[in-house]
Amino acid sequence: MPRVEIKVILDFMCPWSFIGLRSMQLAKERFSGLDFKIEFLPFEFDPPGRYPSDGTDWQDYCKSFGSAKAKFLLEEKLPRAFAIGKELGIRFRLDRRIVHTVDVNTALLVAQEHGVAEEFAASTLAAHFEGLENPNDLKALTKRFEALNVAPEKLLEALKDPDKELRNWQRSQELRPFLRSGVPQFELQVGPRTKSTSMRSLRNA
Repeated sequence: MPRVEIKVILDFMCPWSFIGLRSMQLAKERFSGLDFKIEFLPFEFDPPGRYPSDGTDWQDYCKSFGSAKAKFLLEEKLPRAFAIGKELGIRFRLDRRIVHTVDVNTALLVAQEHGVAEEFAASTLAAHFEGLENPNDLKALTKRFEALNVAPEKLLEALKDPDKELRNWQRSQELRPFLRSGVPQFELQVGPRTKSTSMRSLRNA
């Protein structure tokens, strides 16, 4: 059985990350005879301190880039993302809020250690973009871990790390030079010791 190794650079605040992950899951269903191994690398686009504790309205965030870019984001790019998402069964909501993702990124790494990163990422993205859940909400994260049969104590221990914010930003800075056109980014390798094949970012799909 051919082995497909996939590395995914993912940003929980990016609608294209949700689209990319859903597309990957559909591809896995189509090629169910393959042996998939997936590694997630959580990424945060904006530096610490940009958002208030309760986050920033998505439309206000777009407007913060100036009128020209805001027009492009709100009238072209996001409608295109929403249309593609709808084809994949995603119900995007513009009234969500953008927040920093230190805790949810930490949680993703813990989920990965226990083999449930894909399930965690998919359910968290859906809860945020469709249900307006704050992805860092501790109660929601705890319930998600319980549903995935991972002891919440593992999560709580990781969240107590005083250096988690620094680690989160350092990891994002280390990943940034490898991004070709934004997130998500998928790197594929098929079979043992074969040449790595890159999949272009789904941001521009």
